Amino acid sequence: MPKPLFTRLAAICAVGLFCVLFGGVYALSQKDTILLVMSLLLGVCCIIRFLLLYHTIKTENYLILEGTCVKREKSPLTRNQQVLFRTTDGKEYRFSLEKHTRILAGHSYRLYFKKESQLEESAGDLLHNPALIGYEELLEVSAEE
Repeated sequence: MPKPLFTRLAAICAVGLFCVLFGGVYALSQKDTILLVMSLLLGVCCIIRFLLLYHTIKTENYLILEGTCVKREKSPLTRNQQVLFRTTDGKEYRFSLEKHTRILAGHSYRLYFKKESQLEESAGDLLHNPALIGYEELLEVSAEE
């Protein structure tokens, strides 16, 4: 299992456990049934999200792109950024990602997408909703090491 996908699974587990544990304890101490129900529903949603991502990883239903981020443009009035990505075989992909995704121009990355997303091969086409499930920066290994 790739490290970025494992990290995402662990984060989903941690959030779900935190919400159920602390929300449940606080709701029981304050006798607040609404908070208890909401905490349990949030925990169930995290379990469902965990299972769906685990199934995607286990069945290897994801696509891996390795290459370099050529250009990154943040849109000032939206929550997205446009990324121009060139793979190692020279194909270019242009897609829109959330602003909190920290991909820097000139750096090499390995991107993991759900297979349902259709990646366009021409740089002129813009993919608005790629299902990015994880990414990792590829570090250059020097010949001296």
